[in-house]
Amino acid sequence: MPSMMRCASVLVLAALAACAATAQQPSMITIEKHQDTRIPVAVPPFATADAGLRAASEEMAQTVADDLLFAGVFAIIPRNMYPANFAGFTSDLKSIDFPAWRAAGAQNLVYGLVLQEGGQLVGQFRLFDLVSNNQVYGQEVRVAQGSQRLAAHRFSEEVIRYLDAVAGAGTSEIVFTGISGKTKEIYVADYDGANAKKLTDHGSVSIKPKVSPDGNQIAYLSYKDRYSFLYVLDRRSGKSTVLSKEVGLNSSPSWSPDGKRLAMTLSKDGNTEIYLRNPDGSNPVRLTRNKDGDTSPCFSPDGSKIVFVSDRAGKPQVFVMDADGGNQTRISFHGGNAYDPVWSPDGKRIAFVSEVKGEGFEIYVMNPDGSNATQLTNSNGINESPSWSPDSRHVIFSSSRGGASALFAVNVTTGQETRIPKMTLPAEGPSWGPRRR
Repeated sequence: MPSMMRCASVLVLAALAACAATAQQPSMITIEKHQDTRIPVAVPPFATADAGLRAASEEMAQTVADDLLFAGVFAIIPRNMYPANFAGFTSDLKSIDFPAWRAAGAQNLVYGLVLQEGGQLVGQFRLFDLVSNNQVYGQEVRVAQGSQRLAAHRFSEEVIRYLDAVAGAGTSEIVFTGISGKTKEIYVADYDGANAKKLTDHGSVSIKPKVSPDGNQIAYLSYKDRYSFLYVLDRRSGKSTVLSKEVGLNSSPSWSPDGKRLAMTLSKDGNTEIYLRNPDGSNPVRLTRNKDGDTSPCFSPDGSKIVFVSDRAGKPQVFVMDADGGNQTRISFHGGNAYDPVWSPDGKRIAFVSEVKGEGFEIYVMNPDGSNATQLTNSNGINESPSWSPDSRHVIFSSSRGGASALFAVNVTTGQETRIPKMTLPAEGPSWGPRRR
């Protein structure tokens, strides 16, 4: 980057921090814990010649801006720093004043044109590099009417991929337990909490959902038949089938990467052990045989390993074993109790819950061999049920730090914590699903 551009970037990031309280910002507000090295990006409202699409075009631009901000790689130029001569995008690309946007401190500019063709909503998106004044990425997205957020998410994922090597998680969904009085049901929503939809209606307590690798099935625990049994919900049919109704504990389902098997915790043989089953409950295989409790299994992304929790060290600690149960080895030595381990999709880290005296329950990450254990949260509350975003940039979790349980996400690189902004009901036990096609 030329020195002048580098200085402009530093100045605009300082200005962003100074005007955050008064300028119009994307709806996700985060707290920086490290030096701000984000890329300044401008995402003005998108152009449209159709007055009926004006609200959708503005929502699409806001959604792209929110996605970029959430990724932790970008800072969004607020509207009060737009060029003085900017009156809105048009369909004429020659009207874009690139030097003026560069002078406003942006390194990149996102342009969008929203159309309606054949009953579909069409977004024509472009990413410009303001150093060279060249288009560096373009994409046309066609979606059903009313799916403008999905179109924006698809584009934002590719912008993030272009500028930071790994696609974003905009099109992904989260599955979670929504709480209403004494009733708990399974819900699904966009990753930012928008478009929440109830998936079960058991009128009971249904918790701890786990999304299958293709996003079409959800394993969960429910008391709908009086006792705590495991079920699998097919999202396409809406039908729930039994996964395990054994005597004793049925808990902690975890999908294999190919979606053909689930690991789980059962106590049917007198002790909590880890077992494998098919999604229809058939072909059971016992993996652990230990006098102490073994629970909370989670497959590695390649399916060769399973991380789990065991009491065999005298207190709950994280262990790893081969997928057939062999080579069981302790990997957590950070000084506290450890729970709920979950492997990142890129295989590079394991998130878990740590209970350390005086700290409460906090979210940590470590390398797969247990090294470099790092604390991510510091709320002195109960933070639990970690789950990774499909791009491995974030861990979502539930926290009671504000009283009622709510969902938060933390960026594992920057330490930014974000309360899921569009979530309107108390929620717990999140599971982050794959990107949507």
